[in-house]
Amino acid sequence: MHIFIVTRGYPSAERLYNHAFVHRRVLAYRERGHRVTVIWLHRRPPQAEYEFDGVPVLMRTADDCVEVIRQQRPDVVALHAPADDFAPVIENVPLDIPVNGWIYGSEIMPFYEVTERREHNEKRWLKAKAVFERRIAYWRRLAADWPANFRMVFVSQFAADEAFRAVGRELPRWTVSPSPVDTELFRYSEKQADDRFKVLSIRPFSDWRYANDLSVEAILLLAEKPGFDRFHFHILGEGYLFEEILAPIRHLPNVRVEQRFLTQFDVAKMHQAAGIFLCPTRNDAQGVTRDEAMSSGLVPVTNAAGAVPEFADESCAWLALPEESGTIARGLQALADDPALFLRLSSAAARRVRARLSIGKIVAHEEVLMKS
Repeated sequence: MHIFIVTRGYPSAERLYNHAFVHRRVLAYRERGHRVTVIWLHRRPPQAEYEFDGVPVLMRTADDCVEVIRQQRPDVVALHAPADDFAPVIENVPLDIPVNGWIYGSEIMPFYEVTERREHNEKRWLKAKAVFERRIAYWRRLAADWPANFRMVFVSQFAADEAFRAVGRELPRWTVSPSPVDTELFRYSEKQADDRFKVLSIRPFSDWRYANDLSVEAILLLAEKPGFDRFHFHILGEGYLFEEILAPIRHLPNVRVEQRFLTQFDVAKMHQAAGIFLCPTRNDAQGVTRDEAMSSGLVPVTNAAGAVPEFADESCAWLALPEESGTIARGLQALADDPALFLRLSSAAARRVRARLSIGKIVAHEEVLMKS
């Protein structure tokens, strides 16, 4: 097939991790013999292009993108993270060309309810609410006059249900297909019992959805108990909340903090030196960073919130109740006290990802999806 990908972001030399999940798909499609055209959608870009990892990337407006599609006549158009700014592409691609829109969350879900706190920063909260209201107004209008060639692809059933709740009705054409995990990059190597004390957390600190404050509360609870010095915490991330959230634990000698972004290769390397992935959440549409850690054999300690129960359960993870830092602390303690439990969950986590989310399985499914 000639697959025409229109995306909200794409990796570059300056932003290595920008929508890397789209790039992994592009590489996999090309490996399977498909021709792929990539357009990074901008409001007012220069007519520019660049190459990343051997993939040519065009920077175009939505209207320019439609013209390129009309000229090239691809077999299928795949939109990644579409919202109202993708309207010309959603509505004006010729009807004999199928269009699939991959939805990751904020494009249609009311994430502002958990990403921002009005009492913390009213300006940010109002801005996030306004973005959601603008986007949901577009989806409600489109739902009443749905293009015959357009289908939504949600990364989880939870994401689909939340979208329907926001729109006020089920959308006409949709399906579910999770984001894949590169199980070769995030390779599994059998963990050792002592790895249960090595806790890694790689999270954005850009909003409250990622619940890094719950990680801090859990660490402080553990610090009051005997044996806390057995743990080694390595916390990495970036975002405007980084300093504020981590300030209460920076003084602890067994907590290492780094404020920076990482490439996927850096992340995979860090997985090999850890045993537990600390990733609480308030609302995940999927949680790919958790799935990547599970692929490497890390045991996720997270919350049973959002779509998390679709991808992890008590057989391969420790799931705390929503907003529960105390249960997170108990999970870390339980894994420390029971090496057999840790090793069992570690191997089960790696198996679960390979059975359901390996890039080979997901891409094969998406090929069928795009052809249909």
